[in-house]
Amino acid sequence: MTQNNSNPLVAFTMGAKGGPGKTTFICSLVDHFLHEKFPASFIDADIENKSRGSLSYVFKDTPKLNIRTPRGLDNLVDRVLSGGTQTILADLGAGSGQDTFAWFDDMHESLHEMGVRFLAIGVLTNDSATTSTILHWAAALKDRANYLLVRNHVAGDDFGYMFESDQGKKFLKVAAPAVIDMEKRVPDIQQELNDRGLSLRQALAASNDVLGPILSKDSAKIRMRGYVTRIEREFARVIDILLPAQTVNA
Repeated sequence: MTQNNSNPLVAFTMGAKGGPGKTTFICSLVDHFLHEKFPASFIDADIENKSRGSLSYVFKDTPKLNIRTPRGLDNLVDRVLSGGTQTILADLGAGSGQDTFAWFDDMHESLHEMGVRFLAIGVLTNDSATTSTILHWAAALKDRANYLLVRNHVAGDDFGYMFESDQGKKFLKVAAPAVIDMEKRVPDIQQELNDRGLSLRQALAASNDVLGPILSKDSAKIRMRGYVTRIEREFARVIDILLPAQTVNA
């Protein structure tokens, strides 16, 4: 697949306190982009997560970016406007909302005129705080971004606060977000992936001495292959918003 040079995309996770699984999700998305050879740059802007479990810990060449500087987020658009890449995937950290909202107020109008698109990615669990974070970000960003909701089933299947509350229903109607699912993973497998700094595809390609006693088991590898197959099936459903506009097959 090749891409033309119009409508670059900046996709970012909506910063939230640790726990909803946004970095787990973004690691699978980066895995998918690398496997499919989609041209993209990856940014770890979660400066509070300095070690294990961060995007730059798993993908070692990913730069760490502090957006809490006067021009911190400018680095994202500099990359897509310089012609180096058409897509940016950025993992934002907790407490990044205020800086992001102010930056949108300053920059979005001009960037929109230049064809730059934005995708805000929100990860939901059964904790109502994850919905509150997404609604807070959406109230600030409004229609200046498209939205992708990821229902993370790690703690169950109840996402009622988003899909049944008045506030959630209003957001769903107005923003019309794409919605996909991320299944619950066996805890010791995900924990070992985090500890060893491995994505699912990295683990499946690694030797047993790198994987250790849990991930090296045949049953664990079968599970990980299943996780990859099913999450990438979800990506395929929303590929039109995950890639720059006017992407064409070659």
